[in-house]
Amino acid sequence: MHAAGSFAAAEGILRPALAVRPGDGFLWNALGVMAAEQGRPAEAVRCYRRALALGAGTAGLWTNLGNALTKLRQHATALACQEEAVRLAPEEGAFRYNLGITLAEADRHAEAVTAFDAALRLSPAHPMARWDRGRSLLHLSNLPRGFADYEVRLENGLVPPRPLPGARWDGRPFPGKRLLLLAEQGFGDTLWASRTLPRLRALGGEVVLECQEALIPLLAPMGWVDRIIPAGAPLPEADWHAHLCSLPGLFAPRLEMLSGEPWLRAPEARLPAMRQRLNGAEASTLRVGIVWSGSTAFPRNAERALTLERFLMAFDLPGVQLFSLQKGPPEAELRAAGAHRIIDLAPHLRDFADTAAAVAELDLVIMTDSAVAHLAGALGCPVWLLLSRPAHWLWMQERADSPWYRSMRLFRPRAEGDWNHVLDGAAAALMRLVRQGGKAGN
Repeated sequence: MHAAGSFAAAEGILRPALAVRPGDGFLWNALGVMAAEQGRPAEAVRCYRRALALGAGTAGLWTNLGNALTKLRQHATALACQEEAVRLAPEEGAFRYNLGITLAEADRHAEAVTAFDAALRLSPAHPMARWDRGRSLLHLSNLPRGFADYEVRLENGLVPPRPLPGARWDGRPFPGKRLLLLAEQGFGDTLWASRTLPRLRALGGEVVLECQEALIPLLAPMGWVDRIIPAGAPLPEADWHAHLCSLPGLFAPRLEMLSGEPWLRAPEARLPAMRQRLNGAEASTLRVGIVWSGSTAFPRNAERALTLERFLMAFDLPGVQLFSLQKGPPEAELRAAGAHRIIDLAPHLRDFADTAAAVAELDLVIMTDSAVAHLAGALGCPVWLLLSRPAHWLWMQERADSPWYRSMRLFRPRAEGDWNHVLDGAAAALMRLVRQGGKAGN
């Protein structure tokens, strides 16, 4: 049942077995695995510790306990468990991999890379070790090695396989040929990767872009590609294909090659109506857009999102007019807030072209990590990004700026879960900006 992914059914087998043999540590370990697989890490920890108390102290049990504690963000205890698993079974690559995951989740990426290296020496075919090593390398700004590992997503199933026309493109010129660019991951990933599209013209040939439908009105007027097809539509024949998120690694494989210069512009036809909607703000006020949550479908969104209430506490300041750019289920928080000075632009944001027009007319956007941050950076508009810890690899470590986007400023926590520090720093910066009567920058 476990092998088939039927974790609840497996649990239904294990519980009666434990009623018969309550002193069987291996059964308690198995029950912990089922609890962990169903998103109940605290219960899994109790099962694993019961197994340990019954003397079932195998390396696998220790690493299971370490994995569950990692999910609970108890990194020091998790690390001790993973180290014990490695001590008991030093030649097992999977345990080195789990050690690497615990280190990466604790934001200790240099040590994580060492653990992933060891895992791959012992288990070269491990399906995820290269992927996670790549992300840690990118956190550390090691783009050449990081992007090389990042490509494993096309081989290990992270990008769902499908029949693709032509051969995989490696960046060579393609005069007289057709290159098909494939959408993957989220809106922000497409926007981030679109920085490379203007460079494709110099390589000759025809370029067809597969793209999420909400981005087509923004990207089509740029004229970088010959044709855009919506994601999910039948793919045309092509000589070459490439996944969008592979392009930055082909065109900018080293940190010093990043300029951070903007490459997008808001469609001119969308600007007048948006300008009119923003004219309700007093001329002397700073017009600030806010986004407090990314897609709620993203499994780890809760770690990077905040509530509207916390945003208002930090940024609803005299001299500031707030405009909501928030889309999706978190919009309900704005309706629940009742009468308030914030102006809701969401009903007027049909697609990313409308959002680009709004961002272009604002003085500043303050937000948590989601696609609008990439949009503002690509437009060259001032954006302050409030980061959780650990943050996405794109934001690297320690720095307050981003090499990807010159107009972006990063606000980081001192420690995991330290949103007070992040909001306090951004609120103080906004107060200074209002006093100075200036424009926001990075």
